[in-house]
Amino acid sequence: MAQDLKRYARAWTPRADIYETTDQVVVQLDVPGVNIDSVDIQCEKGMLSVKGERPFCGDDKRQYYRVENVYGPFERYFEIPATLNVEKVDAKYNDGILTLTFPKMEAAKPRKITIQAN
Repeated sequence: MAQDLKRYARAWTPRADIYETTDQVVVQLDVPGVNIDSVDIQCEKGMLSVKGERPFCGDDKRQYYRVENVYGPFERYFEIPATLNVEKVDAKYNDGILTLTFPKMEAAKPRKITIQAN
């Protein structure tokens, strides 16, 4: 019995980890099975948007009893502080994880203040 494979496609939200170091802020998204060429990343007006789709690669000749993975389009939005340099963001994809690295502007980096004793 052929099944309508489109019924497995629905909007989903990839999980994200965001962390900060002294020099940068890193956003990591779990997007296994997504063709990275179909991912659209944009920074505009203080917002980061990441959009894409994970297609269902099943076979309509099979009868599926359970489909627990999610398929279909996704969108994530994150506020980007003005202290990050969006002109120099680095995007990498490895083992199903999309990593966006935003360098901090010099003004946002911590500075050690020396105390002078009299």
